[in-house]
Amino acid sequence: MQQLFDLAFTRIERAKPKRAEFGEAWAEYISRHPWEIELDALGPCQFEIRVVVTEPAPLVLSMVFSEWLAALRAALDNGLYAWVAAVTGQNPPPKAESLQYPICETAADFKHQSNRLKTLPVAILDRLEKAQPYQSPYGPKSNLFYWLNELTRTDRHRTPHVGLGRIAEHKVRIGIPTGATAVFDTTVRPYNFIDKDVVVGRFTTRRPFAPSQITCDLTGVGIDPEIRGWADFDMNGTKPALEKRMIMTEIFTRNSLENMALFSGATPLDGFRTFDPANAEET
Repeated sequence: MQQLFDLAFTRIERAKPKRAEFGEAWAEYISRHPWEIELDALGPCQFEIRVVVTEPAPLVLSMVFSEWLAALRAALDNGLYAWVAAVTGQNPPPKAESLQYPICETAADFKHQSNRLKTLPVAILDRLEKAQPYQSPYGPKSNLFYWLNELTRTDRHRTPHVGLGRIAEHKVRIGIPTGATAVFDTTVRPYNFIDKDVVVGRFTTRRPFAPSQITCDLTGVGIDPEIRGWADFDMNGTKPALEKRMIMTEIFTRNSLENMALFSGATPLDGFRTFDPANAEET
């Protein structure tokens, strides 16, 4: 069944150029400076700085992200198929049409999906259950497979995901008349995604000014790509950048496939990368 695993691992390799293509499309988009800076007077002495979208992210970002998702989700399904074929010695394996790698948010959901997978050997079902998002100590939504499944399901059955920007670096400077002072509002949390606009600064001056008397320098504000449907991802209090999440998801998927291959007596085309099989514990 080595060839079946070769095909599954090739799926992952197809995801990498899609991630690179996504990055290239983003770089081309931001080269056109698709945001403007607006300074709004909230009162005679209070002002707000906003980043405003003037050109939405191109649709190609949605299409490329969709292809990246599909490659990884299919890799898991192909890997499970290869694993079951290897263990049963049958290709196609029993009930091949119902084989899909389960990704479940709750134990009840896994039990429900297990009914569809009841022809699987118990050892495979046990290992699949140990890898489920609900087993994560920080909750299912901290698990990358949870998001891979949710994002793929939305993309496939509803609509492609929307690309947008997220404030990644935040260093705002203002210029006010000589002798004047200003105090920034520290309650502003600027590290958010930009749908139509986002507040990146709010400050109060000691005396009234017209907005035309104030200048804003946002060269220290960096904007990274984001996917609206993935913007709420949280990993134990941290929010990795989109590119890092994509790389981590690729590694996580490869690790799962490598474990399936190990349990099946197969070897990845380019060897084991995420762990040393000699040190792998048999569970």
